[in-house]
Amino acid sequence: MYRSIIFIVTLVSVFPLLLHAQIQDHHISRTVEKYFARNRTAPTLITSEIVDDFLYGKTLKITIRGHRNSENTDLGFAFGAAAAIANQATRPFEVLWVELDVRYKRIETTIAVAPAPCSIDAIVRKSRTFGSWWEECLEFL
Repeated sequence: MYRSIIFIVTLVSVFPLLLHAQIQDHHISRTVEKYFARNRTAPTLITSEIVDDFLYGKTLKITIRGHRNSENTDLGFAFGAAAAIANQATRPFEVLWVELDVRYKRIETTIAVAPAPCSIDAIVRKSRTFGSWWEECLEFL
């Protein structure tokens, strides 16, 4: 009886840790690819990588090819994917970086950067509005 109670208490205390899966750094790129592949309306993923930037620190960098009529939607989707994956990473990211290439007349590649904690709070945890994240956290280079 005593053993079964200890087993149940141990199982209940460890179970939440098992549900919170962690993604190792060497699996991040593959996880980003899967995230984009699951949604048929997602922009085209070109690359995803982890960069140790001297200015920003540990950065999740995603490059996408978007559509000229849905640039903001494509950018939002890429940041949503980056925030969801950064939230599950074993080692925290400091910055999320998205390059949006639309390949249209005179439109250059758009580069947007946002702090990872701010992005996770707004996009994943919903503790701040998406509009306030767009205004206060997102920076276009």
